[in-house]
Amino acid sequence: MRRGRAAASRSGSVGVLDAGVVLARLDRRRRGHAIVVELFERSRHEQTRLYVSIVNLAEVLQHAREYTDATGLDPVTLLAAYRVELHQPDVDVARRAARLASLDDASLADRFAVATADTLGARLFTTEATLASHCARLKLPVTRV
Repeated sequence: MRRGRAAASRSGSVGVLDAGVVLARLDRRRRGHAIVVELFERSRHEQTRLYVSIVNLAEVLQHAREYTDATGLDPVTLLAAYRVELHQPDVDVARRAARLASLDDASLADRFAVATADTLGARLFTTEATLASHCARLKLPVTRV
């Protein structure tokens, strides 16, 4: 996979969130919740720059529908409050995600998260062990929370 590394990302100051990380922020019972809260705070204080792909946002909205109905908290509003930027994939990101189809147990949304991180030269934050292993094999910076 071609790497499009940004200078800022080499310092580890740019991250991409998969849907599981955003869902972990919403639910205190999820593994990694405290770590994700800290990560979001770093973003809010502009110590790190976080992104979530629109594709992964759709996954968050789907899985958080009951939470949103029960609490009235819109995940998009939450992300904006913590300065998490929405990344709109282009053709290059779509091609990268398609090339990752050989990754076992990686959904299309997971592949968009990986492709977005690769495009931005960012670290991927994920809750999924399998996805973290794939990234490690691809030599992409990854943190499993």
